[in-house]
Amino acid sequence: MQAILTASLGAFLMAAFSLGHSAFAIILSPLSPHPLSYFPPLYTRRIWEITSVRSFWSYGWHRLFSRLFLVYGVWPGEWLERKLMGKSNDEPADVGKVLGGFLSSAFVHSFAGYTVVPGGWRNASGEAWFFAENALAVVMEEGVRMVALRQRRAGRTVDLQGGEGRSMDRWYDGMVGRVWWVTVLLYTGRSFARGWVLAGLVREMALA
Repeated sequence: MQAILTASLGAFLMAAFSLGHSAFAIILSPLSPHPLSYFPPLYTRRIWEITSVRSFWSYGWHRLFSRLFLVYGVWPGEWLERKLMGKSNDEPADVGKVLGGFLSSAFVHSFAGYTVVPGGWRNASGEAWFFAENALAVVMEEGVRMVALRQRRAGRTVDLQGGEGRSMDRWYDGMVGRVWWVTVLLYTGRSFARGWVLAGLVREMALA
């Protein structure tokens, strides 16, 4: 039952954001070519094309606060990883980037919930846990992906030495990826949904 309610809330939020985005795009379209008339797509990939948690947050969800999270999360996270790991500015800092972006999102959402949720931070922490858990899921899936690719490259090298080529992709990759990201979102999304319900935000958006 919780999974159904969580999925329903997610679908409702996607529809609500799309409706508001489309409405403002139509209303402000006569102002073209003024920047106020520019409304890029909220979602840049169809939901059935997503095969990982990372691709969901990168392409399947809205990016309305992407600049905020980039400046106050991604960049500081990259800087911190490079300082701690002794990396140069040219080296990637993907773990810091992911953790920084998600933790800044966790703070913004939980702080917003704190202002309207009765009971203080304890009842407003659901959003923070949700984004923190998704950050760990992205890091973990990237680690699994790198291990799998390394093993496949090794197997492909053996095949090439024997005169046969072998693709790096497997027929089950997409299916496993879809089951994975849906499971993660439904499981971690319970905390997010609980926070929204406690805050009365679902009721207010439905009545708006």
